Formats: sequence, structure tokens, C-alpha cells
Amino acid sequence: MTPLRKRFIEDMQLRNLAATTQRSYLHYTVEFSKFYNCSPEKLDLEAVRQYQLHLLHEKKLSPESINTFTSAVQFLYLNTLEMPWEKSNFIRMRVGSKLPVVLSPDEVAQYFEYVPSLKYRTVLMTIYGAGLRIS
Repeated sequence: MTPLRKRFIEDMQLRNLAATTQRSYLHYTVEFSKFYNCSPEKLDLEAVRQYQLHLLHEKKLSPESINTFTSAVQFLYLNTLEMPWEKSNFIRMRVGSKLPVVLSPDEVAQYFEYVPSLKYRTVLMTIYGAGLRIS
């Protein structure tokens, strides 16, 4: 194990990051290092940017995965390597919000037809009419 890798793991443990986060950060930083075939200490922000583009276009990763990579290298460079960079230097992808599924009036009517008991149908229709949702 290299001294940088050991220190990186220790820094994550000192900040009490979850075990899954530690594994994920380690995975992304190792892959980043393998991609350039050199230590991250020798790479700069442009290398990070180019690797993000590689993840997006070549590996076709989701914005969430690319942002996890960004968090990993941000932690590596700002905490472990103590580079004089700002958090704003690490570009994050915008994650689109998903709109909820809205049922048509016919679909709502069909749903209520499947409820066998008048009592339960009345309760569900009241809840639905009041706009109460699980989420």
C-alpha cells in the first residue's frame, strides 16, 4: 500500500466517513490514477476535468456517479494532499429532478373500482381528494 493511499484511508476514517463512502472514494481515486497511469499527486484540475468527460462520454456514467467521483477527488486533493484549490474548482454535474407520475382521471376512477369495500374506498377517496401523499 502506498503512503498516499494509506493517508487517504486514514483521513477518511478520521472524518468518520461511512464504510461504503470510503470504498466508493477509494474505487474512484484508484481508477482515476490507473487512467493516467500515475499518482494523483502529479495530476491537476484539468486532468480531473478530462476524466469527468471520459466518465460521461466513454463510460456513460450517470451524473450521480460522476458527482461521487468529483467528491472523491475533491476530498483527496483538498484534505489529504492539502492542495491550495477551492471547492468551486471541482465541477459538479447538474442532476435532473424527476417529476412525479400523475394519474389521469380515468386511471384514478379505475383504481377506486378495484377497492372492494365501500368503507376502504371512502377512506382512500378522502385521502386522495385531500391531496395527502405517502411521499
